[in-house]
Amino acid sequence: MEEENNIENEEEVKITEENNDEKQDNATFTQSEVDRQISKAVESALSRREAKLEEEYAEKIEKERQDAIQYAKLTQKEQEEAEFNKRMEELEQREKELNDRQLLNQIESDLKENNLPTSFSETLLSLQDNEKIKGKIVEIKEEFDAAVNEQVKEALRQDTPGQSTTEKEVDPFTAKINQYKN
Repeated sequence: MEEENNIENEEEVKITEENNDEKQDNATFTQSEVDRQISKAVESALSRREAKLEEEYAEKIEKERQDAIQYAKLTQKEQEEAEFNKRMEELEQREKELNDRQLLNQIESDLKENNLPTSFSETLLSLQDNEKIKGKIVEIKEEFDAAVNEQVKEALRQDTPGQSTTEKEVDPFTAKINQYKN
């Protein structure tokens, strides 16, 4: 699905680039010409998307039809086994989703506890082991803190002054005496 969206976006970019090339040739456009180009691009994108959805829907229907044909050929016992297996797969999928949500919540709370952004949680979820995840969170925290400290040091670093920053205190009487000595 993402690949299809990427392909659509690439096609839209190509169309936009072609339109930009045309715009460079003709420097001025009327509002109606711009509206017509925009509506044409939107219509073509919508029609491509609709065709893809119809194709996906047709494939899904065909798959369901094939499954129904295979199911009809099975004996009563085989049908019961097939239904049982299907239910077990659905239950396993639900259990996995529930475990993932719980683990994700745990990861987010661990990240918040360590003052880290929760945007790391999806990436850490792929480890699927709570101990490994906690170890990675500690590593991320150390790296994150080191990077922040380095940036703070860089921001606070100042150039060394070329001359003394303390001003000489000049006593007016001493200045007059020095003037007469020379």
